[in-house]
Amino acid sequence: MEIAQQKKELRKMCQIKLEQLPLTEVKRRSEIICTYALTLPILQNKPTVAAYASIHHEVKTDRLLASLLAKGFCLTLPVVRKETRTMEFRQVDSIKALTPGPFGILEPQTGRLCPPEEIGVFFIPGLAFDRQGNRLGKGGGYYDRYLKTVKHTAVKVGLAFQLQLIEALPVTTTDLKVDSLITEEGFIY
Repeated sequence: MEIAQQKKELRKMCQIKLEQLPLTEVKRRSEIICTYALTLPILQNKPTVAAYASIHHEVKTDRLLASLLAKGFCLTLPVVRKETRTMEFRQVDSIKALTPGPFGILEPQTGRLCPPEEIGVFFIPGLAFDRQGNRLGKGGGYYDRYLKTVKHTAVKVGLAFQLQLIEALPVTTTDLKVDSLITEEGFIY
């Protein structure tokens, strides 16, 4: 079976597993993950942070975003350009000012566009991760394309529930790895 088909089937399987997780558990586990994320020592040296506004059964990032803003970080969130299949990160001043983008994900419509080389830490969603740092996204390739433009010193941190950890993911040369993964059980690597 070719890699594209393997990924497609894995996406379906992972989505089903996530949807079976009760929302009360999603919230509880997300709180734990966000607590771990906020203790990352690397944050002390990286004032500009990229994160994401969660949807559906992703790790809920509301607390993480609010805490980063309250601590004075320059918080950026992705803005998707569906027509060009690109993504850029825009500075966020207020969570309340976010509005739904093309995929229904909350995005900042105003604020400074942040150059990729300025961002020091990325908190990244995914449907699945493995212990080698590989990530399975939703299939659009937005993160893989964007992360190729960032500094090699930028730290990429996946946020996921333990049930999203898979032994080995099928990968291609265009798939980028994360440097660290945080689940409700702690730092995986």
